[in-house]
Amino acid sequence: MTLTGFTMDHPYLNSVVLLLIVLLVAIAIGTVNAIFLLGSLVQLAVVDLILIIIGIFLLTSLEWWGKAGYTAEIRLAQVPLFILPIAIALLSLGQGIRVIAPAAILAFAALTLVVGFAEETYFRGLILTTLLPTGTIRAVILSSFLFAAPHLLNMLGGVWDPYFTVVDSFAAFGIGITFAAIRLRTGSIWPLLGIHALYDFSSLISLGGIDVPAQSPQDLIMSVFFGIVFVAYGLFLLRARETEGKGIRIPDDY
Repeated sequence: MTLTGFTMDHPYLNSVVLLLIVLLVAIAIGTVNAIFLLGSLVQLAVVDLILIIIGIFLLTSLEWWGKAGYTAEIRLAQVPLFILPIAIALLSLGQGIRVIAPAAILAFAALTLVVGFAEETYFRGLILTTLLPTGTIRAVILSSFLFAAPHLLNMLGGVWDPYFTVVDSFAAFGIGITFAAIRLRTGSIWPLLGIHALYDFSSLISLGGIDVPAQSPQDLIMSVFFGIVFVAYGLFLLRARETEGKGIRIPDDY
């Protein structure tokens, strides 16, 4: 059986395999980091660079660059769809900016673009496309759940506060719903790469690094609130598109 045949015939199994690739790469590089003490930022960069290489191989082998949203153009009328997620992404800056050195800012910008490309390629590219034959809503929810699951790894090694990790995983699920909806509404994955990078970049320069200390109850509640907002917004985008009778924009070569 070919890779394409396996992917199309076994969407659930294939989506789990893709998630396992993400997890195994993260665990393997995390083990290397524990031995050689490379640092959490270097670990993150190496993990996502490896995932990008594997993702490019898979997209090329499956001939899914179009299906994953890498060849679609954004229309001006679609720009308002991005306003809410961009606005929420910028809220992290309200806590102040701890990183002001130009070199550090450029390094964080490069890192977050790498992370955005890797994660969007897998979750809104490969996994969402794999699951679409099972139904749009089901594909959106399952791909978002699979996107949220790896965030729980952040509590390993004490990098993130455990309570915040759980709350952030729920917020990630909500972000996944909104991102998947935008991906299907526009047909393009490119805006999501930029918005994803913006989320991570604003958090990094606000926190001063990747570690997340214990958060106040108000901050935890706010993260849950934003997760709910993202779920509602994503489902609204999907529902509004169906109500308009225009369907979901899936590439012609699907």
